[in-house]
Amino acid sequence: MKWHLLTEKVPSSLEDVYKILLKNRQVANKGDFFEPKNPIDLSAEELGVDIEMLQKAKDRILEAIKKKQKIIVFGDYDADGISATAILWQTLYDLGADALPFIPHREKHGYGLTTAALEEIYKTSTPDLLITVDTGIVAHEEVEKLKEKNIDVIITDHHQPDETLPEALAVVHSTKICGAAVAWVLAREFTEEAARKNLDLVALATVTDLMPLKGVNRAFVHHGLEVMNKRERLGLLALQKVAGLENKNIESMQLGFVLGPRINAMGRLSHAVDALRLLCTKNKKRASELASLIDSTNSDRKQLTQDLYQLARGQVSEQKKEHILVVHSDEFHEGIIGLIAGKLTQSYAKPSIVISTRGETAKASARSVVGVNITEVIRSTRDLLLAFGGHPMAAGFGFEHDNLEPVIDYMFNYGRENIDKDLLQKRLSLECLLPLDFISLEFLDYLQKFSPFGQKNPEPIFALKNIKIKEIRTIGKQQNHLKLLLTDETDNLELTALAWGRGDLSDSLQVGQSINAAVTLQINEWMDRKNIQAIVKDFQVEDLD
Repeated sequence: MKWHLLTEKVPSSLEDVYKILLKNRQVANKGDFFEPKNPIDLSAEELGVDIEMLQKAKDRILEAIKKKQKIIVFGDYDADGISATAILWQTLYDLGADALPFIPHREKHGYGLTTAALEEIYKTSTPDLLITVDTGIVAHEEVEKLKEKNIDVIITDHHQPDETLPEALAVVHSTKICGAAVAWVLAREFTEEAARKNLDLVALATVTDLMPLKGVNRAFVHHGLEVMNKRERLGLLALQKVAGLENKNIESMQLGFVLGPRINAMGRLSHAVDALRLLCTKNKKRASELASLIDSTNSDRKQLTQDLYQLARGQVSEQKKEHILVVHSDEFHEGIIGLIAGKLTQSYAKPSIVISTRGETAKASARSVVGVNITEVIRSTRDLLLAFGGHPMAAGFGFEHDNLEPVIDYMFNYGRENIDKDLLQKRLSLECLLPLDFISLEFLDYLQKFSPFGQKNPEPIFALKNIKIKEIRTIGKQQNHLKLLLTDETDNLELTALAWGRGDLSDSLQVGQSINAAVTLQINEWMDRKNIQAIVKDFQVEDLD
């Protein structure tokens, strides 16, 4: 792994750290960064939403409520879409609207505003107004079909649009924020009180959907976490309990790695409507039952991901010279292919495409590396596709089985001709060199001022140079983790370090050996005592560049 120091400056004070971290994050407005505005006070313009479209959507919804017309809130089956659906549906329902939520089933209906999903809705009744959340921005044909049935359409979405927008009554859209935040902006038009209470769901969606935690997104997460830690949403409380977070302060890391994946698991392997029910329920017993179901489904998801990842790695072993990795199988579960693609990209530092060929059409999910806009890569082969959509770093698409080989050939050729090898290296960005004697509880408390951490505002990783290994041991049920005691040249300063999943290094490291370590720092609390520990991201035995 290639290390990149973001600055050569070695801090000697907290003020130095403050300046280094702000410069590394390119923070222009320190006031907004450390004391972000409450999103309630952010204008639609600041959030990237067109005011005229917002007003059109509001007027049409008020008309529907007044005339007691049927409204469908049409969402997506990931955590962003589920949160968006919960926010807008609950707001409309509380206003007295005749509104129902609809979350498509991944395998039964496919992704987005599909004909299969609409036919499912028509089985019950034909709505007067359909509002999409976190989807619909490229659903041109489907919007036309809805209009032919005299169904008005309001689109709220944050995905990349085509050159032209669908001919909907109103398009409430912004790429600055997540889909749940766009839906929240519309909901805020009706009641600020409800909008404040729903900031917890916007925070969950913002982190889970990998939005950059700077500017307005930082504001959503900062204030959303405050709402979440008031512990008023029964569904999230029950989910925290089954996830081992009961009575713990929730931060962005728990959203991204504990709660978010559980919400996502329902849309991957089951029906996301149960996750929606969890977020909306007012019944404590029901919340507990749903949380248990979701936690169990997430366990199944983790095991299936691990099994199928090994299958994918077997195919990748034959693609060492390729600049884009492409794997396919009828064993790949459609709900897991995005996770497998992410693991492949993380392991091999290359854009990865995982294709499931088990259904009537082939479904693919892609993950990318910095510098390669995977949505544009996919868009360039749209003639071979049935549908596509996504973000620069993550996207999905579908195509006929007959196009499998042409799609694969195209992706391999595109990678060879257009993707520079320099982009395909494992990189680790480090804030700066940090003297061991600089690490203290006061220092870690200071680092927390920069939270919430996430995309574009990562948890700081520091380089510790020429530190000695004083003790080495493996830990864990399978002895697959490494625990080190690190010290300076004089043996006066000590730091406990954990390297998760690196127990295999125990034989190659030696007591007394000097190493460089890339670490994050955290406070470990045990028996009312606070201790500092380092989490090792990487080791080096040679000098830093």
